[in-house]
Amino acid sequence: MKALIISVLITLSVFFISCKGHKEEAAAAIPAISDSLVKNVQTAPAIVEDASDIIKLNGKIEANENKQAKVFSLVSGRVTALKVELGDYVHKGQVLAVIKSTEVAGYTNDLSNAESNVTMAKKAMETSKDLYDSKLATEQDYLTAKIAYNKALSELNRVKEVSAITGGKSSAYTVTAPLNGFIIEKNITNASEVRADNNTNLFAIADLSNVWVMANVYEADMDNIHLGDMVKVNTLANSEKEYAGKIDKIYNVLDPATRTMKVRISMDNPGTVLKPEMFATVTVNVKGKTSRLSIPAQAIVMDNSKNYVVVKKDNKLEVQEVNLLRRIDNKAYISGLAEGAQVVTNSQVFLYQALITK
Repeated sequence: MKALIISVLITLSVFFISCKGHKEEAAAAIPAISDSLVKNVQTAPAIVEDASDIIKLNGKIEANENKQAKVFSLVSGRVTALKVELGDYVHKGQVLAVIKSTEVAGYTNDLSNAESNVTMAKKAMETSKDLYDSKLATEQDYLTAKIAYNKALSELNRVKEVSAITGGKSSAYTVTAPLNGFIIEKNITNASEVRADNNTNLFAIADLSNVWVMANVYEADMDNIHLGDMVKVNTLANSEKEYAGKIDKIYNVLDPATRTMKVRISMDNPGTVLKPEMFATVTVNVKGKTSRLSIPAQAIVMDNSKNYVVVKKDNKLEVQEVNLLRRIDNKAYISGLAEGAQVVTNSQVFLYQALITK
């Protein structure tokens, strides 16, 4: 028993000595911050300046929901012909695909049977009418034949309506474009199996003569964004080109994941140069002015979803957490720092790591 206790003590001693050695090695891996390094770091003062003349928002181009349509199949079947590809421009009524369907074949058969039943019921009613006029049939017989004819006629009209909705002939169901526009979604291929109860659309068609720019507004800027604010839009595809517009809708709902609110800018799109899913920068001309603390954007160090700066004070360095309100070009507007504080603008990531591991 005594030997077991001694063995456990020896094991624990070795473990703690090993842990200590690892900690010393980790600390040795980060060079010490020398006085000369502290003396020579580059700094910039935190200054108060007007931050509300413009606000830059990130967003993307989307198809105008009022000028697009999703195309579904009303019947089940197999695609036998695919007439268009993603990105094609189509006209209203143009054939997009052909589906061979037993359901359409059934509707065609129902239509043929309904037409035959109407013909037979009409003939029976006319015969009954002649017999009634000749006193060879009762009025009840004639009324019964007339009711049967009206029922057959009603069933024919119903079947015709169904056939008109599906638009099928024989066993072929034709998928057509409901409007002029570009194919922006295509979810089928040749020989695909299609089900009428599938909630996935076959195609999406959008008229891109007018598009939406959907931009994200951070909480700090929400009070400065208004309906009707004039904006300028730039895209990565052509950063030199500016498109003028104005905010025509504010979605007063905050996304819990990104902590942002969406705003919409509707824009005419001659030549369809603005494509859905393009990234865009939206510059908003803000009404009113607000003074905020500004530092160079490169001074910000992000760690675990928080923002920090390295501050030099009395020839010493320290880490300080700040609240990033927004970033415009090479400037960061923040809170949580004193005006005039000197923030480090070079080697700040290295210095931050060295300081937090002391």
